[in-house]
Amino acid sequence: MRVYRFTLVLLALVALFLSPFAINAAPQALPKDVVAGDADAEAIQFVIGKGLLNPGSGNAFGPDSTVTRAEFATALAKARGIQTVKPSTPTFSDLKASDSSYPYVEALVKAGVIPVASNKKFEPGVPVKRADMAVWIINAMGLAKEAASIKEPVLMANDEDKVPQYAAGAMTLAYRADRQLLGYRRGRLSAPLEGATRREVAKAVYMMMNAPKRGGTIVTAFTAEPPGFNTLVTSSGATWTIDNIIGDGNTGSDQDGFYFPRMLKRLPSVENGLVKIASSGKMEVTFEMRKGMKWHDGKEITAEDAIFQLTVMQDSDVPVSANYFETNVKKAEIIDKYTFKIYLDKPDASALFGSSVYAYYYGWFQLPKHLFEPLYKASKKSGDWNKFVQEVTKNPVMSGPFKLKESKPGEYVILEAFDDYYMGRPNIDQIMIKIIPDTSVVNASVIRGDIDFGRYTLTLRDAIKLSTEHGDKFDVTLTPTVAPDYLLLNFWDPSDLSKPHPALSDIRVRQAIMYAIDRKAISNVVYAGKADVTDAWITPLHMMRDALADPRVTKYSYSPAKAKALLAEAGWKPGKDGILEKDGLRFKYTLLGPAGSKETEMTEQLIQKMLKDVGIAIEIDNKPAHVVIGELEPHRQFDMAMTGWGYGVSDEAANYWDSELIPCDQNSWGGVNQVGWMNAENDRLVRKAAETLDPAAKTELYVKHLALWTKELPAIPLVAAPANHFAKKTIKSFASGYDNGLGWAIQNWYIQN
Repeated sequence: MRVYRFTLVLLALVALFLSPFAINAAPQALPKDVVAGDADAEAIQFVIGKGLLNPGSGNAFGPDSTVTRAEFATALAKARGIQTVKPSTPTFSDLKASDSSYPYVEALVKAGVIPVASNKKFEPGVPVKRADMAVWIINAMGLAKEAASIKEPVLMANDEDKVPQYAAGAMTLAYRADRQLLGYRRGRLSAPLEGATRREVAKAVYMMMNAPKRGGTIVTAFTAEPPGFNTLVTSSGATWTIDNIIGDGNTGSDQDGFYFPRMLKRLPSVENGLVKIASSGKMEVTFEMRKGMKWHDGKEITAEDAIFQLTVMQDSDVPVSANYFETNVKKAEIIDKYTFKIYLDKPDASALFGSSVYAYYYGWFQLPKHLFEPLYKASKKSGDWNKFVQEVTKNPVMSGPFKLKESKPGEYVILEAFDDYYMGRPNIDQIMIKIIPDTSVVNASVIRGDIDFGRYTLTLRDAIKLSTEHGDKFDVTLTPTVAPDYLLLNFWDPSDLSKPHPALSDIRVRQAIMYAIDRKAISNVVYAGKADVTDAWITPLHMMRDALADPRVTKYSYSPAKAKALLAEAGWKPGKDGILEKDGLRFKYTLLGPAGSKETEMTEQLIQKMLKDVGIAIEIDNKPAHVVIGELEPHRQFDMAMTGWGYGVSDEAANYWDSELIPCDQNSWGGVNQVGWMNAENDRLVRKAAETLDPAAKTELYVKHLALWTKELPAIPLVAAPANHFAKKTIKSFASGYDNGLGWAIQNWYIQN
């Protein structure tokens, strides 16, 4: 009898796996206009397989075409399994009983999913608005009561003011970590009044039927141990990465480089009235905070907290990591519990974001007043700031999606989910960060499966290899950056900085060097073809991307012939050995670079060969990085120098290319214009741009600045290598970027085995 029962069970299981509804059945083939790497491919396959949205003629899905209200109602009713009804009297005057969508629409009305307007119009052929799509789905999921309790939208989007009141709660829930029904359009827009596309409907329906799962621990690795956990008093890349996970603040930036509001309801601007400039030139900025946000200890965050941190950062006695912006704030006041205002003596474009600490992502929300004010006052009185600094950096209390649970120096850091995060509790319970200094050990740990995800955890070549050899287990993302490699060309003679450089001060020579370097070859050889060729000191991720694209900004091609012609025009003629000469001087100079980087060394060797082909002899001189970066470049002791910059997507040209920033005795060799570029018109442009708030006017100033920059070439822009990020395929909704770290959407990640 037992054998008989076992046989029945076995036969049933065999039948199940052989049936067309088996779990492991082959996935639905993709339509011809949806590629396998499309972010929504899985969702599109799902809705097609369920018969909810079907491809059109020629197997084309039309992912970016809109979905009508009737089409969406039909798909939603089918997806939720709501029984169709056909009342004898139609609810809507413009939807006939003979219409194919009629029984589905009526079923959703009966179920309380679709609200009935007073005019009794349904408009079946009109594209369904993204706001209405959210309302219908949230109602269908039984979340109408929760949505009704939310009075203000919280979407982390740049157009939250466009959300109609009836959809504020539904759209808020749709963007929460445990739902993820809606994504963003370019510019970080929620587009509530725009028609939903077929890909957006597919994603919303898929996530409705496959909600993110909660739970689990994921592991990453750092090669450097963070010296602390608060960038307010500790500057390091590891600290910045962790603070992007445990901290939150005024703004964030998405993968395309667009800023968006986080703890603020909207980014201040002249257009929305939160930025005002008086006739005297003085400026005031109002910051509107979201209501109900909490610190990691459960206390509510208010405007008093922001003003307290501002006060601390303005105090010259406190050893903060940066306060260049705070020192320009002449006055601050609290308007109400969730609103505060600052005043400046002159316009400052960076004031729209606020705070000096690591590109103003944190605003002034790293220092809860109720916890740190007593310690601040005690330290101020005693003059001993050691205890204050230790408490701030070792025991941070912030407001991000995760909070610090424990750390063991040299071994690990553990972060745990914050239940009261305002965008919804993160789906993953814990993040473990292992400290592994040896990159080869890190790489082996990743391949072995001990490391689940990483940002800059692997070298670019190891990341590419991981994608190629283990692409069945890992997703590897190569994200464009705003950190290009440059070849610095000194305008001045390093042996006597009062004299122009005998060769490199000539604009024709500089342009010739630009033409002589094959930057695409550098990308191919050094970065496996994954680095983007750059045309100026910024990349298309920068906020002034429109200025960079302007035709007035010179884009150089690779042309040794043009290089030779310019060098000849400048009076340089080939000598007996092919090296150029002029007035008895051979064109032979040193290329300075930091030792220890394989990518830098390969780039230098390629440049050496390319310049030799046009008659320029280069001797490579690599020294320890601290000598190059800390001594020689700041003191302008080089002819040519390899360097790489990383900057924020809104950094001002005035911070880098003003002649006042040329290192010299007067500024203790602290300026960053290390090539010594002096151009009065450029100074005027970059200073004006830093004070200009009008986007069109600012863009025009940047066009003129970049046109000058690419003409005179204070540096040779080479390539921008991508930032590499990876995650096991079991980690869903994984997102990471160059200028936003891991934290900007980490609450959405979830594990799906």
